[in-house]
Amino acid sequence: MDLIDVHTHIVPETFPVYSLPVPEKRWPCMQCSSPTEANILIDNKPFRALDHRSWDMEKRMDDMVQAGVTRQALSPMPELLSYWFRPDAGLEMCRWMNQTIATAVNDKPTQFSGLGIVPLQDPQLAAKELGRLKADGFSGIELGSNINGDLLGDPKFNDFFAEAEAQQLSIFVHALHPVGAERLRLTPELIPFAAFPLDTALTAISLIHAGVPDRYPNLKFGFSHGGGAIVSLVHRLTQGWKLTNGFEGRVPKTPMRYAGEFFYDSLVYDPGYLSYLANDFAPGQVFCGTDYPFAIMEADLDGFVATADVKNKNSVRYESAARFLGL
Repeated sequence: MDLIDVHTHIVPETFPVYSLPVPEKRWPCMQCSSPTEANILIDNKPFRALDHRSWDMEKRMDDMVQAGVTRQALSPMPELLSYWFRPDAGLEMCRWMNQTIATAVNDKPTQFSGLGIVPLQDPQLAAKELGRLKADGFSGIELGSNINGDLLGDPKFNDFFAEAEAQQLSIFVHALHPVGAERLRLTPELIPFAAFPLDTALTAISLIHAGVPDRYPNLKFGFSHGGGAIVSLVHRLTQGWKLTNGFEGRVPKTPMRYAGEFFYDSLVYDPGYLSYLANDFAPGQVFCGTDYPFAIMEADLDGFVATADVKNKNSVRYESAARFLGL
């Protein structure tokens, strides 16, 4: 039976030497300690220890067989989104990563789909890249939950969303440099566990409040980590919607209705939570996601979905992913 994992990441074994005239000190490089282990350096400092699962497609496919996963959607490690670069440097990094993913997808099109990245610090430049991604066979785009602090509901991204809808490219939103991280400076290890889910939820809510789902009704949005904290926040937002007459008429449907039309991955770690997400909160809109190959990944995806009391397991296993990826 098919099992599609939409939330996986890739890091190339090497990065190009930076060649633009204005330096970017956060340009990444790989420091390999063996054929199977490396550190990625950013600003000449170790950012994350990696192993060959990040770049070795044969190893990745072996792991997929062991896990019963029939297809992965490949997206870059979020720190490679590179919104903090000048637009020309960001474009260079995006094209390098997209070429890396396109090569893997073209080599094994029945095992892999691609989610590319674009330099959204310049929304017009990013929009121009979408036609290239579509021509190269990508299924969608990975976006950060904020673009240098700006949530995705910001009107400056409207033309970008219009072009993504026109190109029939889905959008997978991943937490990145979250709000509140500065308050966790004494306990930075809590940032990925506590601040990431908040940022994902805030950007989803900003899209609802800004009217993006109504403006671009055919644009598919998917959110990592089960949408983060969206389940609790959107209930409160719906109460606010009632008290303000739909936020002064700007939001015609309840926030709960919009939230139920987004896609979410299954990376919530608790079978009961997954059951609520798939059965009640967003039926038919939940697909599998693991965060492979990082430490926080769901190690037994098949078993986790099997354990959850989900009414339509096929929807979670592959049907929702197939719709999201345009398979």
